[in-house]
Amino acid sequence: MQKQSALFMIGLLLLAACQKPDLSLPEIELPKLSLTRDTPAPVEQGSKRINRVPIPVSRTVTAMANDTIYSIATRYGVTPQSLIVDNNLNAPFTISQGQQFSITPPREHIVKRTDSIFSISQRYAVSQYHIAELNELSEPYQLVEGQALLIPDTHDFTVLDGAKGVDTTLARPANAPQTSVAKANSTLVSVPKSAKPQKNFVAPSFGANDGFTWPVEGQIILDFGPAAKGVHNDGVNIAADSGTNVQASAPGTVAYIGRNLKSFGSMVLVKHDGGYITAYAHLDEIRVAEGDVLGAGEVLGTVGATGRVDSPQLHFEVRQSRQPINPHDIIKS
Repeated sequence: MQKQSALFMIGLLLLAACQKPDLSLPEIELPKLSLTRDTPAPVEQGSKRINRVPIPVSRTVTAMANDTIYSIATRYGVTPQSLIVDNNLNAPFTISQGQQFSITPPREHIVKRTDSIFSISQRYAVSQYHIAELNELSEPYQLVEGQALLIPDTHDFTVLDGAKGVDTTLARPANAPQTSVAKANSTLVSVPKSAKPQKNFVAPSFGANDGFTWPVEGQIILDFGPAAKGVHNDGVNIAADSGTNVQASAPGTVAYIGRNLKSFGSMVLVKHDGGYITAYAHLDEIRVAEGDVLGAGEVLGTVGATGRVDSPQLHFEVRQSRQPINPHDIIKS
């Protein structure tokens, strides 16, 4: 009897093992994703991006509802640490609506005796209009020696296109007498008769065999055109070993040298005949100075990884007036 029971139990186990398990998935209702659906697809609201706001001339800002140290820092383009230090804040950094904060601008220029709106715009590659607008200056945009100016974050390389600036008014010494106009506005002063002329970066003319060439050999890791996150790459990024020589793409004059730029790191702009400008960014070493006249192929610096890149490369741009040009269109090789 026990033997029959044991055989019966073994038979049940074998029968269960031979049965196929039910692997079918439960029925689910799929969303209607076709273009002919009757109702709109549901939309999920993501977190709102904090828009960038220029720092006011007063360097004082007011907290809004639900603000934090990080939202204020993001809004005005400074680091949370600088905001904490400038205002002697202590943890947990509780912010209340209407609270005022002092902000140190990340880009500021102290006016020198030989400065003008034009020369400053050339130095930082920003437009005279944006400098005047950001600093609430009135025409004729004259300056005072020692005056602190906010510098716009956005570069405008087209300011280097013109051979001459429309504004050649130099800054007034801080202790110089003011004219009747200047009394109404401390930035408006008369032009000294001994004003030193501003330097102009006039590019040498192209020769018969001159043309644009690649400034460095290497693999193009980011080409001209649309890039990630909807950004447009106005040039090409060429990977090369750190320290590799970077050559001038064509004969020209060094019109601008920038260091510690947020995106480009160390950068050189060269002005060429025909209104062309070439840009060389993420440099390590810079071997030229503003005003230097370069021949085609002359070394202007070395490849680096400065700015917003994490590997050695050269960002190379060609522009004519306000239009970025695909380097492949003008470099034959």
